[in-house]
Amino acid sequence: MSVKTMGRVWEFSQHGGTELLMLLAMADFSDDDGRSYPSVTTLAKKCRMKPRNCRYLLRALEDSGELSIVPNAGPRGANLYRINLDVLGMQHSAGVQSLAGVQHSAATPAQDCHKPLQRIAAKPLVNHQEPSEGKKRRSRSAEKTFAEWIDDVRASGEKPISDYLTVWSYCESIGLPTEFVELAWLKFRDRYSSDESYKAKKYADWRRTFLNAVKENWFRLWYRNGDAFLLTTAGQQAELETRGAE
Repeated sequence: MSVKTMGRVWEFSQHGGTELLMLLAMADFSDDDGRSYPSVTTLAKKCRMKPRNCRYLLRALEDSGELSIVPNAGPRGANLYRINLDVLGMQHSAGVQSLAGVQHSAATPAQDCHKPLQRIAAKPLVNHQEPSEGKKRRSRSAEKTFAEWIDDVRASGEKPISDYLTVWSYCESIGLPTEFVELAWLKFRDRYSSDESYKAKKYADWRRTFLNAVKENWFRLWYRNGDAFLLTTAGQQAELETRGAE
């Protein structure tokens, strides 16, 4: 482990939660330049998560610029990972410079700013209410049916749920198997794309709606038995239907 790399990640990384945990696990394997060659299986075991969730987190860290991944560039064809220590430092220093600029410019025009601040404070109720109403209008206008949302997602080249780290992080935290989540997605998709009583429903955030479906076990696909999750009869039937469709 490189104490230098670990310290810089703790101090400068912009990430939190499971993404920060993954970057710290990477730092635990790294040298002073941030380089390491751990396997996905090793990282997943270190972070107490499934390899699939590990891959999602690595992709998110790479997209943020804090981690670089070079396939097959390590020993025996392993991937080369590099924590971009220079990027971490730049992100931190940029924030300090920005604040310094504000402090410097505020010295001269402070008195000129006094009157506008008083005018804004004169009618606090109006200023409080208007943004709230605007948010409501924007929220309603953003609502879409499931079919409309799926079309937009496909047009953008995204994946509906596979890259939604929030749901995978939640399931990892409670120990819900990945296979059960995939069954829930299939049931969720069928309901809102095929069932006439649900096809017209609209939501502004379909990914969040699916997360709620998982958290509340809408389709009664599993139950908890001690520390483990097991499929219900409905879950077993859904699993059989999935295998039959393959």
